[in-house]
Amino acid sequence: MKKIIFLFILFTLCLVPAQAQSAGFSYDQFIGETITYRIKSLGVKAGDATLSFDGSASIDGKDVYVLTFKATAMNFLDVEKIYVDKKDFYPIRVDRDLNIGGSKEKIVESYDQENFVVIIEKTVEGKDAPEKTVIKKEDRIDNIYCFIYRVRNKNSFKVGNSFKMNLPTKDVSVKIAKKRKIKAAGKRYWAYYLHTVPAQYRLWFTESDGEIPIRIDKPAAFGGTSMLMTEYKK
Repeated sequence: MKKIIFLFILFTLCLVPAQAQSAGFSYDQFIGETITYRIKSLGVKAGDATLSFDGSASIDGKDVYVLTFKATAMNFLDVEKIYVDKKDFYPIRVDRDLNIGGSKEKIVESYDQENFVVIIEKTVEGKDAPEKTVIKKEDRIDNIYCFIYRVRNKNSFKVGNSFKMNLPTKDVSVKIAKKRKIKAAGKRYWAYYLHTVPAQYRLWFTESDGEIPIRIDKPAAFGGTSMLMTEYKK
């Protein structure tokens, strides 16, 4: 279980930037959307997760969108509030509360996208001072859930398209490799299959119905995690 939790935390820390939205594309269409996933590892259910687009809020005087990601497993809880720039849909701030076997942590990620810097402060219950990490990159820094919504631009979904990934810890790329059928939430969908180079992530988005992210995998040499949609609400 500790390995599953470690892989899941690593999985949620990083994925990719994508293209800016096309003319006429509005993120407002996703407000109120909630996607429920089953988390599996080694073919066995490890927990559940939800990703919701909550709407608008204000942070530090700036009008932003708010996403909420919540994952639960045995002796594990992860709740993330992600505040997103309305113009380019890159993260501004992430407030993350973790409870791993009773050990509570609060992580705050503050993004300076103009200077390509993210400051990560982790406060562990029972410790006096927070741990602070500063990461400097060559370009804007992304968040997996920001990417998921930003890539849901119909002009982006073409087989062969690829995107640069600028992660906090590494740079990779993601390619729309092909279309294939996949079963989720009791239905079969034609879906776009995306994978990363090097091979670290696999994602599936429905071809229609709003390019729903129905499956998100983080492979590993042993185990890995998979999130498969079980319910979609709008």
